[in-house]
Amino acid sequence: MEMEAEMEANMSPEERRRAAREREEEDAKAMADDLFGGVDDPGSRGPGGGGGTGQSMMSGDKVVMKDLKDHLRHAKKVGECIQGHGKINLCAAFLKEVIQQCRDVLDDDAITDIIKSCNVIKNEKVQQAKRKVKGQAQKSKKADKAEKKKAMAIHNDVFGDNDNYDEYDQIGGAYEDDFF
Repeated sequence: MEMEAEMEANMSPEERRRAAREREEEDAKAMADDLFGGVDDPGSRGPGGGGGTGQSMMSGDKVVMKDLKDHLRHAKKVGECIQGHGKINLCAAFLKEVIQQCRDVLDDDAITDIIKSCNVIKNEKVQQAKRKVKGQAQKSKKADKAEKKKAMAIHNDVFGDNDNYDEYDQIGGAYEDDFF
């Protein structure tokens, strides 16, 4: 670490930028390897570059998917990794890139099916959001009722909670009207 700091101190600004860029690329590659399970056990990779059962893959390895089962298995593994980190922006970027790279292979029906699946997911998310908002609105109604009850208790404490003397007030008012 100290040696790297010394070397960096002796570098020109352009060399520092290049070194920083290389470090970022190495970090990105390491994160991709983490995402696809290649960092923890690099010795388990077979001569074909991984992808077999029980073997992890590195980010630069070629993924061989021959049938539907391979495609679905890989999709589930990628989905589990993305759910593991839970970052919305990275997931959206990943899905956009996959669709862009597959656009030559996808036909109109496949894209329509993808759009339908996305719309179903979107509608479910909207319904969940509405339920949350509805629940919050009910909570605020309860709070309003509690505040109203508290205000009524204060009113009753100050002015009394019955109308026993209202009739007396009407008689007094009539007396004033008659004689004054």
